[in-house]
Amino acid sequence: MAVESSSRAASGGFDVDSLERWLNTFRGPLIGLLASWGRNWRDAEEFAADAFAEAWIARSRFLGDPHDVEAVGAWLRGIAFRLHSASQRNAAVRRAEPLDRVEPAEAAVEADERSDVLAAALAKLKPAQQTILRMHYLEQTNVREVAALLGVTVKAAEERLYQARKELRELAQRELRRRGHGGRS
Repeated sequence: MAVESSSRAASGGFDVDSLERWLNTFRGPLIGLLASWGRNWRDAEEFAADAFAEAWIARSRFLGDPHDVEAVGAWLRGIAFRLHSASQRNAAVRRAEPLDRVEPAEAAVEADERSDVLAAALAKLKPAQQTILRMHYLEQTNVREVAALLGVTVKAAEERLYQARKELRELAQRELRRRGHGGRS
């Protein structure tokens, strides 16, 4: 018994019952969330299993209470999102067309310039504004999920997103003026 409690203390209060509780509580919702991100059900089940496995392996890094459903849920969603995003990036790399087949075009140059302006404006935003924009637009996370991951209300997430977009627009217009393009509304 002393061995069991000392191993439980060394692993942050986690035991096999914690994993079983997590599986019973979060397996279905996590599969549904992954499916809502565009995964088919079989892949969603596999990614959910991977998320649970990674969570169990990394349980010593979890700073919350293993019995706190909200904290564990947010942690598992974060792990699942990271796995999903990594898979998406890898798939995009595999689909990428070799550069020797791509013809340079004037439209591509304009798109590159717009991307440069946007990247410069994004880099000037506060880190919190960068984070919420990346989560919502680049990682395609809906506002409700952003709110859950940030630990704020949906209304607060919507307001933060609005303010970040507004600031990004102003910074991009300044950057365009700086480059001599005048800037559009």
